[in-house]
Amino acid sequence: MERPSKSPRPLSPKDSPPKDSPPNKLPAHSAEHLPDDPPNELPDNSAAGLVDKRLGDLPGDLPAEHASNPFLTLQSRYLVLGTYLVASVAVGLGYAYLGQLELLPWQWEDPISMPVLSIAIWTVLVVVIVWASREHGLRLGKLFGLKIPRFSAFYAGLLVVSLLIFSMGCFSVVFYFLSLAFPRYAAQMLETDLMLGGGNSSFPQLYDGLMLFLLLVYAPLVEELVFRGILLQRWGTKWGLRWGLLWSSVLFGILHVNNPLGLTLFGLVMGLLYLRTRSLWVPVLCHGLNNLAAVGIDWLSDLTTAGSEEVVTVAAMQENWWIGLVLMGISAPFLLHFIRRSWPKPLDEIPYVANETVS
Repeated sequence: MERPSKSPRPLSPKDSPPKDSPPNKLPAHSAEHLPDDPPNELPDNSAAGLVDKRLGDLPGDLPAEHASNPFLTLQSRYLVLGTYLVASVAVGLGYAYLGQLELLPWQWEDPISMPVLSIAIWTVLVVVIVWASREHGLRLGKLFGLKIPRFSAFYAGLLVVSLLIFSMGCFSVVFYFLSLAFPRYAAQMLETDLMLGGGNSSFPQLYDGLMLFLLLVYAPLVEELVFRGILLQRWGTKWGLRWGLLWSSVLFGILHVNNPLGLTLFGLVMGLLYLRTRSLWVPVLCHGLNNLAAVGIDWLSDLTTAGSEEVVTVAAMQENWWIGLVLMGISAPFLLHFIRRSWPKPLDEIPYVANETVS
């Protein structure tokens, strides 16, 4: 049976509000819990509110989160890989066509064609990267780093020397196994001088000048911009910073077919320098210093063997391949120590976003 409901008790004079109190006024402690904003508005402490306060007015219709990290929308396979392939084909065909028309000041098979084609292709790539950066709201100043990093120049020099020693050792070991599998290709590698071999060109001084510019200035700038500035940060945003660092370094090594193992480690160290200093100028300078040392070693080698009939042969390289292991063993501990100390943590930000936060 249901219990009968009680009739409401009439209000007593004590329960009624005072006559002079305003109607519908709540106690002070209850008013603190009332929201100041309408229900359909976003509170200021929300994620979108924080982004709006931090970024201010955004260019165009770019979303706030994309302006903070433009690598969320930047497609590296089209921007870098696609542009490089298209530019290589277009520039190569155009250069060959000019050669057939005899409009070049040299024969198209002249060694000077190599630096000329490289500079032309990389220039197209840089122009496209700058254009795409503006389209996606990417600021090159934050990409390169606006502040002077605190990093020991002496320590950077030790890294460059260690990398050079390790690369020389790797080349000796890789060349040994390559010569066993492809002896003709190995012999051709020894005969080809890609650095300062202007003696085979009809314009030797121009060739050497272009190669010095390419190796010491243009290659360090463009390669660090592409592999560390774009690919590392795009893949780091997509797959995580550690995987972006590894895959950009592996690709850098693969594209240097003469010494893929040594250049993969080189790319890894350059990437860690970028992550550690948040300045792309640091790996650019270290890259140029490494190339300068390599050019100096090549020049000294040519100088000491000038007028001598002694020629480096494949057999001699095979006999001394163990020296490469010694060089790798000497330089590896210091490089591994740097890699272990500089390895990124799981929640570390890419340098571009970190520079955005600091500024």
